[in-house]
Amino acid sequence: MDVKLKTCLDIMLLIFLILWPAVDTLNGYLHYQQIGISSVSAPYKALGFIGVVLMLLVYHPKCFFQLLVVISLAAICIAYHYFIYNGSAESVVWLVRALLTLALIFYLVSESSRGSFWSRRKLAGLMLLYFVVMSANVVLGMFGIGETQYAGGIGGKGFIIAGNEMSYLMLASASIVLIYLAEHKSFLILTSAFLVLLFFFLMKATKVAMLGICLAYLYALVFGGYFTVRRIPVIYICSLFGAVAALMLGYQFVQATGLLDRMLFLYQLHGGFWGALLSGRVTFVQDAFNQLVIDFGFLDVFFGVGVGQLLTIRGSLVEIDLVDVFIAFGIVGPLVFYFPWMLLVKWSMALMAHSPKEGLSFMLLAITLIGVSLTAGHVVNSGIASSVTAFLVSYMYMTKEIRSSRQGDVV
Repeated sequence: MDVKLKTCLDIMLLIFLILWPAVDTLNGYLHYQQIGISSVSAPYKALGFIGVVLMLLVYHPKCFFQLLVVISLAAICIAYHYFIYNGSAESVVWLVRALLTLALIFYLVSESSRGSFWSRRKLAGLMLLYFVVMSANVVLGMFGIGETQYAGGIGGKGFIIAGNEMSYLMLASASIVLIYLAEHKSFLILTSAFLVLLFFFLMKATKVAMLGICLAYLYALVFGGYFTVRRIPVIYICSLFGAVAALMLGYQFVQATGLLDRMLFLYQLHGGFWGALLSGRVTFVQDAFNQLVIDFGFLDVFFGVGVGQLLTIRGSLVEIDLVDVFIAFGIVGPLVFYFPWMLLVKWSMALMAHSPKEGLSFMLLAITLIGVSLTAGHVVNSGIASSVTAFLVSYMYMTKEIRSSRQGDVV
């Protein structure tokens, strides 16, 4: 193996990942300025996908052939959509996102040995960078530059087109940042960072963002082992004051932005708490079943009808990931799109054997993010956040390997 060439390729991949959120911001700017360019983000990520696959082929052929099996399943779906439903372009876009996530996971996991170019610190740094870029967009949106999250000036998303995907990206990034701080810094620094992050999540003004960051902070406390008998009084007092401050600040912000009025409107429109929480998606599921699923043929169950057909008949997504990927890709869909989350759950359970509190933290985080996928959607099929999913899963795997090796050294 040529070490210098390998290092150069890793640096190129790092630069590709660093520029990722900037490219998405540029893509949104061109979109909102109505410049006649379809997308700069999609080809950028497609080229990145090809590059990562080639690196797997050269340096980790076993993982390459594992990925090739998934690519083959995806290719069958695309062929089926093309010949049966006369359209596969949107399906290709979705599958490239999912396959890029898997390719990055396979590569980063394979590179997780000691002394590797890739480390948890680098991944946490990338997550922080992504969060900063997204937060800058949120601020721009709040000040009327770019787009707000909702009509009426509620929340901000700046030049990022997909607001829900942006919320997931911020949540996943912030979660790893908090977990990293819980392991390496003091409780005061961790709590201070949480309050800063919370401020930007309040400006984002989505249910997923505001509730998710509070849960992520709780998981970080569990990860850091703060719930011990000795620390409970301090944690209780700080959490009590913090909760009061967050509620007061959050209520004032939610009321001032008009988000409270929107929540009350959704509550009345969709018939209660769950209707408001899911923003009417229960009705979307019923409509999708009547319009599409009820007419599924035998092969449709396995390969779906394609994203294009879903959009043509419904006019929009259901916005519950599991439903969307099943309709579009049949049984193959959940296997491909939820594979990273299966790995996260599997490795979290393995980590519990070496560090129960850390394994539990990642397990709870995985359940939370899967819950986001099943309620708000735009997680497993995210374009702007597919890399963040790879960082999250790889960070968890590296943590597991470190704890496993330390226990082995002790034995």
